[in-house]
Amino acid sequence: MSNETSTPNHTPVTNGSDPVPEHRRTGESPYPVRAIQVETSSICNFRCPSCPLSLKEYDRPEKHMSPEEFERVLAAFPDVEKVELQGVGEVFLNDRVFELVRKATDRGITVQTFSNASLIDRATARKIVASGLSLINFSLDGADEPTFRTLRKGGTLKRFKRSVRNLQLAKAAAGATHPTVNLMVVLQRDNKAQVSRMLAIAEELGAETVIFTKINSGTRPGLEEKLLTEDDRRGFAALPEYRGKAKVVWAVTPWTKDERMACYWPQGMTYVTVEGNVTPCCNYFDENELNLGNVFRQSGPEVWNGEPYKAFRRRLWSGDLPSKCQTC
Repeated sequence: MSNETSTPNHTPVTNGSDPVPEHRRTGESPYPVRAIQVETSSICNFRCPSCPLSLKEYDRPEKHMSPEEFERVLAAFPDVEKVELQGVGEVFLNDRVFELVRKATDRGITVQTFSNASLIDRATARKIVASGLSLINFSLDGADEPTFRTLRKGGTLKRFKRSVRNLQLAKAAAGATHPTVNLMVVLQRDNKAQVSRMLAIAEELGAETVIFTKINSGTRPGLEEKLLTEDDRRGFAALPEYRGKAKVVWAVTPWTKDERMACYWPQGMTYVTVEGNVTPCCNYFDENELNLGNVFRQSGPEVWNGEPYKAFRRRLWSGDLPSKCQTC
């Protein structure tokens, strides 16, 4: 699973004005859904300690999303311009994932994804390049084998590097510029001292961007002790200036209450689970916690501006932040 909540690749959907004051009373979004995250699989080959899949009591059906189901998701939100294949599972475990990518790209939709970089052999790398995928964020989290194996349980740093290299070689062989290769690092107590080494790995693997984000305690219980502190954030700011080729994005500062109330997700972006259930964002990856509708049984407009979604927006926009929003 990717532990990150929102990334710099998520573009807020606005027209330059804040919709909150005008629509606070109804909770209705004045904008269509322009971007969605779609969980293409609820199955993963890792058991990372920050992921709910590492909990014995966590119980969700294990399945892959079919191309036919994915087409129904796209039909529900016809104004979508970007799809991010992201969820609890590992995207490349779904052996029909390239059909999903093509169904979106054939509609002119930009497709991005997240991966643990454990399954990309040379043949898969060639399929990725040919698929039309625009961008991949690979989750790193450890700059040495012990740290990587602890935080990305089930994987190895050696295999991670080999997978990324396979993709870069496939791009070079095809003369392709896409997909863009980014590294996503979720900083926490166990890896916060490895920033410089992470950047060196990015240089080694030819990553275009390194995104440093923070662990989110809302993903599962017991993570509070691993959260970054203000001293940690000051320490990152004091690091020597990085002069490498990769772009560096820092997303380690928690949002303010006002920023959380103005979150772009409920304005024009949504999350769809492998079973077609809709939740407000990837923080709510478990539909058992909050389910706003199902696009396999309802139309997109029925879900997007249905009463459950409007009730969520009214609560958020009033400042009565749900628990998951309080930790974003």
